[in-house]
Amino acid sequence: MTLVGRKFDRKETGTVFRHARNGKILCRLDARLNTDDWNMLQVLIGLVYNAGVIEGDKQRVKVMREALGFEEAGDGG
Repeated sequence: MTLVGRKFDRKETGTVFRHARNGKILCRLDARLNTDDWNMLQVLIGLVYNAGVIEGDKQRVKVMREALGFEEAGDGG
């Protein structure tokens, strides 16, 4: 899933990152980045977001396994 829209808007003052689905501004920088720097930051935002999703998925799996009785609460494995 992509969090940040892929469109680089040269008309914006500063640098803007928008939500991929609804177009709302997620972050606005006062600095004016070139396209390459904007792309690198976009990738970094995506990596951090996806790491959070993966960690959240691990937590949900653990809770579901405990609820189904596949592992003891506090078992850790």
